[in-house]
Amino acid sequence: MIVTREEIKSRLQARGGEQQELFSHARQARDKAQGNRLNIRGVIELSNSCVENCQYCAMRRDNHALNRYILDEATVLSVAGDIINAGIPTVFLQSGESPKCGQLLERIIPEIYTRYHCSIILCAGKRDAETYARYKDAGAEGYILKFETANPALYEDATGASHQERLSCIRGIRAAGMKLGTGSIVGLPNQTLEDIVDDILLAAHFAPDFVSVAPFIPNSGTPYETVPKGDIDLTLNTMAIWRILFPAALIPTVSALEYIHPDGQAAGLSAGANVITINFTPKQSRDKYAIYAKDRFVVSLEHAHKTAEKAGMPLHVV
Repeated sequence: MIVTREEIKSRLQARGGEQQELFSHARQARDKAQGNRLNIRGVIELSNSCVENCQYCAMRRDNHALNRYILDEATVLSVAGDIINAGIPTVFLQSGESPKCGQLLERIIPEIYTRYHCSIILCAGKRDAETYARYKDAGAEGYILKFETANPALYEDATGASHQERLSCIRGIRAAGMKLGTGSIVGLPNQTLEDIVDDILLAAHFAPDFVSVAPFIPNSGTPYETVPKGDIDLTLNTMAIWRILFPAALIPTVSALEYIHPDGQAAGLSAGANVITINFTPKQSRDKYAIYAKDRFVVSLEHAHKTAEKAGMPLHVV
């Protein structure tokens, strides 16, 4: 069991045989708690409009070169049906943070839930506690709001927003009775190893149902476009430590891993992850959802099957 700062710091620096031993412990913890199966979600990216101005994201409000969109209700319902028909039990609705998308969610969640009786997870930025409660009452099961970094100064440099407000919103998700997803980025400018230790401990404080870590990807057209990519080993080791700390949590192997390394998502599964997200956003809109790179890796169902096969994990479909 990993319990102290020094133990976490040591595991973060594991490489070679020590790293493989860490990954083995993570897989054992995952398989004992949940079995050796890969859970699957289908994501619909509702809108790339955002009121935030994060330094690393091309969907930031000051990027006037980005062609903005918001899907209509009929399209969202149709695509949700495609997800269910593919045997995927979870519809994941994601967007930038915007009032219009918040209104769309309040209309569309009950329609999807009533029609398909599926699990619905949201990721649409900061909302007030009353809004989270309405989403829950409408049929949403969980909400993902990453804290990005436990270091308030790093967070405020990267986003221009309040770290305390972000954490308050995370607490509001839990207070609304929703399953909580959160997580961090590895590779933000001026981030130290101690900061990543703090990220791991902050997630432990929230005891999330879903927890995610992604390597930083420089995004063209943003103030951070010349910052180096995040370190994949630090990312995978963070994932493995979280798996050991949270054996019952859902931990995704994110598409950014595949973007920076061949078979990156299979490596995530080796490090203890057990979720992969398939992109069902209509092509004409998907290309505008520049969340970490204009040429981001888009996960298909075929890719998910190949990744699951490489990792020796049966794909969980219904």
